[in-house]
Amino acid sequence: MKKKELFSRSGMVRGSMLSTNKEIYPTAFDGLDRVLPNGGWPRVGLTEILIPTISANVLRLLVPVLSEISKRKWIVMVSPPYAPFPLAWEQEGADISKILVVELPESESSTKQNMLWAYEQALRFDDCGAALFWGNDMSTLELRKLYLAAEAGGTWGIIFRSTSFINHSSPASLRIQLETLLPNECSSTTSNFSSPKFQGTILKGSDHSAGKQFSL
Repeated sequence: MKKKELFSRSGMVRGSMLSTNKEIYPTAFDGLDRVLPNGGWPRVGLTEILIPTISANVLRLLVPVLSEISKRKWIVMVSPPYAPFPLAWEQEGADISKILVVELPESESSTKQNMLWAYEQALRFDDCGAALFWGNDMSTLELRKLYLAAEAGGTWGIIFRSTSFINHSSPASLRIQLETLLPNECSSTTSNFSSPKFQGTILKGSDHSAGKQFSL
């Protein structure tokens, strides 16, 4: 499927179409696999990661699995705060030809709506393995629409938001709060990804995982 088809797909989804898929991607971190529902990142659905500040650090937690996914399917990033550094991803084994970054002009009068639309199309794209989005000001209805899109497309959707939204309701099946990030910043020109050190809490996942903490 060609890239231009990524943004040509849309449509409604019925509740009966929702997936109960429990397949996972191993995280590459044993401590995180032990606390996540089913033992890894979900292959389908919406994951919300709450972080204190927008930075590239959080990608260090995801790069191992995203690199593996890129060998088979597309990785789509919508409005990332930092441009991916190709050499760093290549060193992690990623196929950078399968990483698509969607940027919208700042002059757009309805940038938020356009970004949400673009992200929804990425989630519905049947050859997309993971779609990432950075955004705070989203209503529960907008998040619900993205959740349905991820289920319909069989895609792992990842949304990064500020921890200030911790008490806001979310349809995401998995919510994680990262409490501590790496002290040294990971800039867009970093040549490699060192081992991350995170402290986090599972806010929403399953009865046995909610409230569990992890340190990596």
